[in-house]
Amino acid sequence: MPWTDVSQRVLALLPELREVRHDIHKHPELGFEERRTQEVVMTRLRELGYAPRVCAETGVLADLHEGDTPAVALRCDLDALPIHETTDLPYRSVHDGVAHKCGHDGHTTIMLGVAATLAATRDQLPGNVRLLFQPAEEGARGGGARVMVEEGALDGVREVYGLHNWPGFPKGVVRVQPGPVMAQVDSFYLTLTGVGGHGSQPDRCRDPIVAGAQVVTAIQTVVSRGIGALDSGVVSVGSFRAGEADNVIPGEARMTGTIRSLGGATRDRIFARLREVVEGVAVGMGVQADLVIKAHYPVLVNDDACAATVLRVAERLFPEAENGAAGLPLLASEDFAFFTEKTAGAYFFLGAGVPDAATPGCHHPDFDFDDDLIERGIRMFLGILEDRLADIS
Repeated sequence: MPWTDVSQRVLALLPELREVRHDIHKHPELGFEERRTQEVVMTRLRELGYAPRVCAETGVLADLHEGDTPAVALRCDLDALPIHETTDLPYRSVHDGVAHKCGHDGHTTIMLGVAATLAATRDQLPGNVRLLFQPAEEGARGGGARVMVEEGALDGVREVYGLHNWPGFPKGVVRVQPGPVMAQVDSFYLTLTGVGGHGSQPDRCRDPIVAGAQVVTAIQTVVSRGIGALDSGVVSVGSFRAGEADNVIPGEARMTGTIRSLGGATRDRIFARLREVVEGVAVGMGVQADLVIKAHYPVLVNDDACAATVLRVAERLFPEAENGAAGLPLLASEDFAFFTEKTAGAYFFLGAGVPDAATPGCHHPDFDFDDDLIERGIRMFLGILEDRLADIS
C-alpha cells in the first residue's frame, strides 16, 4: 500500500474512536436535526486540516485536497431513529424516544477514522477524496442523499461508496453484489369510509373496521398469489386506526403500510394487485376506499465494476471471511440509491453477527453497533481508495 503504516495508524486510533462513537450514541438526533453531531464532525475535521462545508442543512462535505476535483466519494449517515432505547449501556441515549438503533453512530465513527488516516498520509495519495457525512437517511423529508445530490455533493465525482453494518450476516464478512442490492420503497395510505352508528346496531352501519380487517387479511395474498415465485416483494401494514369508543362503530378507518420491490414489472404488479384487493373488499363490504401510493427511495443499484472492486478488496484484506453476495438483495431500502442514480458506485454490508435472542437486529430497541467493526470499516474504505484512486485520478 502506498500509505505507510496504515494498519498501525488505524489501530492507534481505535481507543479514541470508540469514545467518539459512544459520545455520538449518547446524543442521538433525528434526520435534519443533527446539529450537535454535525458540530462534532466539523470540529474533528478542522483539527485534521480539512475545510468542512455544510451540505443538506445538517450534513457535512469535506475534500482531502481543496480545489481539486474529487475522484472518489465515501459516504456515511448521521441520523438516529425515533425509538426508545432499552439497553443499560453506560452511554445509552440521553434523549427519550430517540436512539441510534441502526448503527449510524458507528458509520460516522468509521468515516472519521478514514478522515484521520487520510489526513496523516495526505501527500502520498494520487488523487482527491470527498467525504460525505449525510443527514436523514432514515427518511425525513425524502432523505438527505437526495438533498446532497441536488446541492452538488457529487459534482465531478467518478465513483461513490457506502457501507452498512448488518447483524443478519455473520460477523466480519463483507457482502456485496452488482445490480439491485436494496429495494425500492413505496408507502400506501388507505382510508375506508363507511356508515357509523351504535355498536348494538351493526346492521344499520357499514363497518369500516370489519372492512379494514378484511383488507389486512387480503393484502397477504398480494405477493404470495400476485407475483411470481422467483420475484421479490413485500407488502406490510404498519398502522390501523379507527374509532375511540367501545360502543360506537366509527364512520372511518385508516391504515398505512410499506411496499418493497426491486422495481420494474414486479412493482407495477404489486400496485395493481393492491388496488384490486382494496377495491374488491370495499365493494363487497359496502364502504368507500381511497388508496394513495407514494414513492420514496428508488432501487439501490450497484455498478458492476464498483461492486467488483469492493469484493476484490474484501478478499484481499479478509481472505478468511465468507465474503460474497449471499443473502442479497435485501428488501430494506436506502437513500444511497440517489447517489448511485447520479454516478457509478457500490453499497456493501459488514456482517455484525446473525441475530438471535442475544443479538438484536437493526431498529430493535436493544440494538447497539459492534465497535469491533470500526477497524474493518476503515480498512475497507481505505482499501477501496488504494484500488481506485491510481486508476481514475
